[in-house]
Amino acid sequence: MGIQNYNSVDKVAITYSWNRIAYIINKSLSEKGLKTYTGDSTLININLFSLLGNKCFKYSSFYDSPESFIASLSQYLQKNDIQLLIPTHEEIYIIAKYLDKLEGIATLVPDFENILTAHLKDRSVMKAKSLGIPVPDSIFPNTEGDCLNFFKERGGVMVLKYLNSNSAKGVYYIKSIDLLEEHFQNLGSFILQEYVVGAGYGVSALYNKGNLRARFTHKRLQDKIHTGGTSTLRVGTRNDMLEEWAKKLLDSLNWNGVAMVEFKYNESTGKGWFIEINPRFWGSLALPYYSGMDFPWLYYSILREGDIAPIFDYREGVKVKWLLGGAIGFVDELVHNKRLRFSHLSPKADYYDDFSWKDPFILLGESAYYVSRFISRFSLNPTKNSYIDIGSI
Repeated sequence: MGIQNYNSVDKVAITYSWNRIAYIINKSLSEKGLKTYTGDSTLININLFSLLGNKCFKYSSFYDSPESFIASLSQYLQKNDIQLLIPTHEEIYIIAKYLDKLEGIATLVPDFENILTAHLKDRSVMKAKSLGIPVPDSIFPNTEGDCLNFFKERGGVMVLKYLNSNSAKGVYYIKSIDLLEEHFQNLGSFILQEYVVGAGYGVSALYNKGNLRARFTHKRLQDKIHTGGTSTLRVGTRNDMLEEWAKKLLDSLNWNGVAMVEFKYNESTGKGWFIEINPRFWGSLALPYYSGMDFPWLYYSILREGDIAPIFDYREGVKVKWLLGGAIGFVDELVHNKRLRFSHLSPKADYYDDFSWKDPFILLGESAYYVSRFISRFSLNPTKNSYIDIGSI
């Protein structure tokens, strides 16, 4: 939807703003003179503690009620004459589904059916295979026998992923029949894959109506928890093969907005595999920002101008760390593997997701959010639910 009032293009609303992704978007746009409005279902968040001058607002939780979320968000945007919207997490699914309810609001979201294909593990794997992109050997089991046979064929180790999941939530490394049997009651809702050896790579992209406008590639160096998921330390790099695969996938979906395509890449053999598509902004957004690929500003520029020239230049070798995530990773290693991995606590990096001397209190705000959720739920998973059931939206 286009901008109706050009006097309002300096106002931008950012949703799901408790975390470091929204903070980087806030930082990018605020420092260029834009007025940012950071929204969430709670006011205890990283952006509340920022010195950037953003205005925080509250809306109804999209986990509780998509309809109430859209209604409260629309009401706030209209009341404050805000016509530009940047969603950062799974609320993008709801915004894409109910885009007609946000009349006069400009945002970049894919078609809902294409989001479904990108998000659901069975659909994205089949899409990659249809395009000739390698994927780990996979099955969609219908019986317990299917599971047991695949497990035995894989030599007693494999990966189980629930079809509707994100990050490491809903991902399990199966190394015994007992662990496999725990999931038999959910037959039909997960995929089984071979375990492939390689480093984690992500190819992030910005599209405008099916046209690639920006791209950035990173390699994962550390993860928050032992099963993978969100990275806590990464470095900017390039990989022509993976970048071509990512473009082929997103082109086929006529993508609009941002996404990150995840791969495993064996650096010794040069072999790679498609893992999944993250159909929204990604947790390591600070890395491309500090490497010179300013995705938030480019996103805003498309909203304001209608399009931008493609940009693919950035500094390689920059390392960025998520400090709080590293601390959580240290605890996770201790609890699950009984190991003291002090590398998780090392501050060695060029920049940080959640700290800078110019804005020193954001780490406190982020920590306060996690502590509040831990107290209320006794879990380090900060969201009320692990993920949205996208099929029920």
